[in-house]
Amino acid sequence: MPLFSRHALALQTAFSDLSRRALEQPFLLAGTPGSVSIREVRGRRFYYRQFYDAQGKKAAEYLGAVGAPAAEQRAAEVRAAIALAQQLVKEGRLLAQTGYVRTEPRAAAILGALANRAFFRAGGVLVGSHAYGALLNQLGIRAAAFSTEDVDVARDQPLELALAPDVTFESILAESTVALLPVPSLDRKAPATSYKAAGRDRLRVDLLVPARGAEVTVRPVPELKAHAQAMPHLRTLLARPVDAIALGREGVVPVRVPRAEAFAWHKVLLSQLRGTTSDKRGKDAAQAAVLLAVLSEDAPDALEAALGELSRATRDKTREGLKPVVGLLERAGHHRAVEVVKAMA
Repeated sequence: MPLFSRHALALQTAFSDLSRRALEQPFLLAGTPGSVSIREVRGRRFYYRQFYDAQGKKAAEYLGAVGAPAAEQRAAEVRAAIALAQQLVKEGRLLAQTGYVRTEPRAAAILGALANRAFFRAGGVLVGSHAYGALLNQLGIRAAAFSTEDVDVARDQPLELALAPDVTFESILAESTVALLPVPSLDRKAPATSYKAAGRDRLRVDLLVPARGAEVTVRPVPELKAHAQAMPHLRTLLARPVDAIALGREGVVPVRVPRAEAFAWHKVLLSQLRGTTSDKRGKDAAQAAVLLAVLSEDAPDALEAALGELSRATRDKTREGLKPVVGLLERAGHHRAVEVVKAMA
């Protein structure tokens, strides 16, 4: 059975139009789009946006006093954002019903908070399985998506952000309305690089940067007043990311993700580097196989160029991980992909 199928051209066109409008949003609303209403307090009238937050709780955002120019402008901007968000959500829901990947609400809220602070415009990149889902949508294909409760974001060079002194990575995450706590390191002196929902909830946010060597370390991210886990083999993945969207149930979030060809080879490499007992090894190989199958048909030159961008040592290690991936392609009947990939091995 093939590893993927293509969405109808009409659906791909609809998704492309949705992406264009989503990328043009001036800001994103936390939670559901909601509505703007007026409350009277001690004889004075005030604008509020009423909505449900990412935790499903009823919430209200104060917009200002009725009649005040700044409040009138803000209320008008929020009403316009609500109308656009409602339309995008409606169209995204229809696409999701046909097999497009939709991001879990809390993950979408976290990505929305980062987008509002220009994290992605400034060079931040969504990686991991959420990026894989966004790439499937962008490529116009339907394949087995992998559910995940991890939100992995990364940056290579320092982000050019103009944040107030009291704004940190942790405070930006809090703007999502998702309650997250820093995850203590095994080394009590080491700063946190991950943030997790309380208790047994498995939702987790990881901040990543490229390592300067072969060891996993912790590095500061001064512009976010945070620390990140420095991972080997990450720099090439983050080179020249592309615009994409995360289809959420309550909003459509502009993000940036790795190029599909770079992501494919990175997943091959990870499947080789992970221990044989890791439950993520098979997922990495499966994601790599899907992308290699698609790109072998659509962009074999891009695949070859992306492989050539890797250092010799990394390229050799990546090729060592190809055997199980090629096996997946052979069993699924993707003979052209097998030929293309073997020619690069």
